Amino acid sequence: MDFKRIELIFLTAFAALDIFLVISFFQNNSDVHSTSRGVNHNATILKEMREDSISFSAPSNKKGQGNYISTQTAGNKQFKKKMQALTGQSAKMVNDEIISTFNNPITLNPKNPEKTLDTVVKDPNQIANGKYYEYDEKTSTDSQIIYTQKYAGKRVFSKSGQIRFKVNEDNQVVGYTQGYLTDANPLREKQDTISQERAIIWLYQYNEVPNDSVIKWSRLGYTRLLSIKKGSVYVPTWYIAVHGKGSASLQYYRINAFTGVIMKYNTQVQSTSSSSKATSTESGSQDDSSLLNQAVSSSQQAVESSTQASVRTTTNRYQSSATRASSSTVSTSASSSTTSSKISSSSSTSSEVH
Repeated sequence: MDFKRIELIFLTAFAALDIFLVISFFQNNSDVHSTSRGVNHNATILKEMREDSISFSAPSNKKGQGNYISTQTAGNKQFKKKMQALTGQSAKMVNDEIISTFNNPITLNPKNPEKTLDTVVKDPNQIANGKYYEYDEKTSTDSQIIYTQKYAGKRVFSKSGQIRFKVNEDNQVVGYTQGYLTDANPLREKQDTISQERAIIWLYQYNEVPNDSVIKWSRLGYTRLLSIKKGSVYVPTWYIAVHGKGSASLQYYRINAFTGVIMKYNTQVQSTSSSSKATSTESGSQDDSSLLNQAVSSSQQAVESSTQASVRTTTNRYQSSATRASSSTVSTSASSSTTSSKISSSSSTSSEVH
């Protein structure tokens, strides 16, 4: 046997294995450092938010998954037939939504309105397809009680998948509007969504969270991204409620959970038209690929638009703070005031999207 040849083969194999292990080690080490830098960066921004007197519960840094989904609106014969069978109310269909007024107002317990309305919603003689809705305590108010549909366990944050009960000053439900989504189907495979932590950081960097405010809650659900003929495309969305200092109401914001872009039809809590600015695309029958392409295109346009928005960054704010600290040592107060004014102007015009 040619032992020298065998020995050479083994030496070559071991050398190749060593090289492979070394490369793998450095790659893994690089990934660890990259992840560590991302975690440290987020922690720095969260600390900065608290220094700005912004209050919030510790957010999760875990990513999730979701789909673009296509749905059909409820303007079909079956839904209209169920509406016509409703009793004790005057109901009509307007733009694929039921608008109804009860013949006799329904009195509620203001502390637990769902105890009465759960029975109403589940009664097919009073609410069409009510079994598909659940009470949403977080978005309900004294003047409006909201029930939502769900997809894959997550709420729909657009009125097209909600029942909105109108409550008068006597704690009586006088009527409601109802949107109903049918035939919800995923478009392609699941994709990663940004974490809750990253969503509130994005909102802060978009200058939408003022100092001395409170982030009351943030939840992952679905919001309408674009409208098509007889249907819509929905996207996973972080829905965030902010209470500003001195404000009498919450402000709602939506962050696209795929792109991190703020969806610019945020509304105040009293609003009943949260999705009125959704893109409208009239078309005939479309397959999943076409719908997905439209959804991705809409998201990309939003990303491009967002790059022109004013975004505050940790670096700019630290530089501004350092400069202000330096300017405070200037002996002449007038000079200090002028310097501070220039810094503030520079900070407000600088923008960078992460």
